Amino acid sequence: MPGRLLASLVRPSTHSSASSTLSHSTSSSTSSVNEIPHNIPVKKPERPHSPERRLSLAMEHLIHPHRDHSKEKRRSLARSARSKERPLHVAEAAPASAKLDVIVESPPLVCYGTPATSTGTLFSGRLRVAVTDAAGAISLDQFDMRLLSRVTTKKPVSRECAGCSTHTEELNSWSFLRESSLQLKLNSGDHDFPFSYLFPGNTPASCNGVLGEIEYRLCARARTTTGEELTFQMPLHIRRAILPGPDRSSIRIFPPTNLTGRIVLPSVVYPIGTFPVQMTLSGVVDKGEETQTRWRLRKMMWRIEEHQKIVSAACPKHTHKVGGEGKGVLHQETRIIGHNEEKTGWKTDFDTAGGEISMEFEANINPTSQPVCDLEQPGTGGLEVKHNLVIELIVAEEFCPNRNVRLITPTGAARVLRMQFNLHLTERSGLGISWDEEMPPVYEDVPASPPGYTALSSRSAIEDYHGSPLPLPEYDELDRMESLRLDNDSCSSSSRAHSHSYFTTDDLTAEPVRLSTQPEAEPEPETPQIEISHDL
Repeated sequence: MPGRLLASLVRPSTHSSASSTLSHSTSSSTSSVNEIPHNIPVKKPERPHSPERRLSLAMEHLIHPHRDHSKEKRRSLARSARSKERPLHVAEAAPASAKLDVIVESPPLVCYGTPATSTGTLFSGRLRVAVTDAAGAISLDQFDMRLLSRVTTKKPVSRECAGCSTHTEELNSWSFLRESSLQLKLNSGDHDFPFSYLFPGNTPASCNGVLGEIEYRLCARARTTTGEELTFQMPLHIRRAILPGPDRSSIRIFPPTNLTGRIVLPSVVYPIGTFPVQMTLSGVVDKGEETQTRWRLRKMMWRIEEHQKIVSAACPKHTHKVGGEGKGVLHQETRIIGHNEEKTGWKTDFDTAGGEISMEFEANINPTSQPVCDLEQPGTGGLEVKHNLVIELIVAEEFCPNRNVRLITPTGAARVLRMQFNLHLTERSGLGISWDEEMPPVYEDVPASPPGYTALSSRSAIEDYHGSPLPLPEYDELDRMESLRLDNDSCSSSSRAHSHSYFTTDDLTAEPVRLSTQPEAEPEPETPQIEISHDL
């Protein structure tokens, strides 16, 4: 029968062969096991324990395409999660004995006005050292703080060189140890150290543009006598706000036509919000004796462009790539941060002299484009950012007779009128004022003590005041004052000789001045004399 082994075909074998036959035929068929004689003792060989070998998921999919492998995947994820949860024997770091922190006392850092007229912004605060109770007391042999400005070029001369991409400058530094050989001992608690710095008016604002980045950072460092390092860093954000002024008016002429555009713009615009734009296009009608030609506005488009420019300087190691020391590579980038188009919304007047088209629209900057305010570094080759408003008008020419202006015939001619205006993009000033108008205290300007007096010459001396050397007069010997009266009799009373009387309150009483109520006699008008002559 198929699937069964005949007893005559089974060869008698030794114990080793029978055991090997059993071990190899167990997985293939169960009927072959029943044919083995039972008088032969069978012992299973002991295999050494080996790690379980598992196939990968890709191989499992190839071998068993119809099997559900989601459970295997979950098991593998559980095993990996358990392996991550195993504790790592890592030595924990000892807690710090002190902590550095900065408490800012000044308002936000905003430079009001243009770089040429701004008085800068004042930055003041306190550097706090908080010593823990567990440490008790610490001694510092190094304690200083620095104010740094860093300019990063995103398109350096050499990409792998940090000197070509980053330029760091130290604006100011504070050393809280009078001498380097001295040590500062601080007990447990908070200890404050005041500081202040005045940023100049032409300091560029913090920004992160497409070509470069400008940032400011405050770095404090302290070192204990035991060798422990204490560090603290805090970024500073400097902004510039230009106060708004009167609106700006600009005129553009488009030869060879008679078209003239007049635009009214605000003095400053802001990254968030809208600003109004007034536009007037005059000279759109050219009248002849019998016919007239006029321009009709079909479409208006506007966009706000941001122009960034930077010069990437090379470090001393890579000056040969730019042609020598002091040279760099100029990079320029232009992007659109706001745009729109209008097909309606203007007024057309062809009846006035020359004709006129007027409209007013709201323009804005897209905040998602991350605009950068106007920026200009004082040094050559720094990051420079400017903004322009570009307005494009599409006008079509048409022809009509003067007798019937409704018979309009398009001539097929059209023009694109392009106008470009400079925009001053700045931050909002809000309710803040400049530091010189507020006049907060500056720690460096406070004198140690009031000025002292110095001798003008060797002969002069300063003596203490002990009173006047002249004897004081006796008041009993002084003459008494004459009585004063404020009436008409005061003149007669003052003329009395040697009239000694005391000054009493009755002398202050004044009588009203008597005024004459009778009107003055008016002069009688003279009677004109008339001479009469008798003619004979």
